Amino acid sequence: MKINFTTQKINSKLYEKSILAYIYDHYLFNDKKRIMEQDKWEINIRTLSEFDFNFYDKNIKNLSTKMPHGVTGKNTIDCYVTDENNRMYYLQNMMVICHELSHMILKIYYPTLKGSLNHDDTWGKAGDVRNFFSTEIHNRVYDGRTKKFKTFHLDREYYFYGVDIDDLTNKRNLNNGF
Repeated sequence: MKINFTTQKINSKLYEKSILAYIYDHYLFNDKKRIMEQDKWEINIRTLSEFDFNFYDKNIKNLSTKMPHGVTGKNTIDCYVTDENNRMYYLQNMMVICHELSHMILKIYYPTLKGSLNHDDTWGKAGDVRNFFSTEIHNRVYDGRTKKFKTFHLDREYYFYGVDIDDLTNKRNLNNGF
């Protein structure tokens, strides 16, 4: 897995540790198949100014050009973040990054499973059937299902929040069917 940064101000080592803490919290240490699948991914942390807002269709052009967001594709994640080095921006940026990482993790666990949206969102209406790795994350975000994570950097603790998908991964229970 590659983690690339085009930012200038954020602490890339702190973000890298946080990204890895979130990702590997969702795999058993001996789940070699999924860890090998994970290694095919590339994660790009970019500045907001690098995003081409023409990517979005005309119905959602009202998104703020100053709000961090991300796009998960095939083996690639692009996150567009606020390039500032302070804890408030770190928290905001990590919420976005973890959102995209959770799509990736569920795409590795459930590549072909379908699911339905429970709530209207930017990309669809309640009841729409789409890929589970997309609908389930959006359902959980809408329902406020987040979890606090921590990482250490330069002998300091840092906290961040990500989508809670523990019940869908094999982190806690060897016998849960994964």
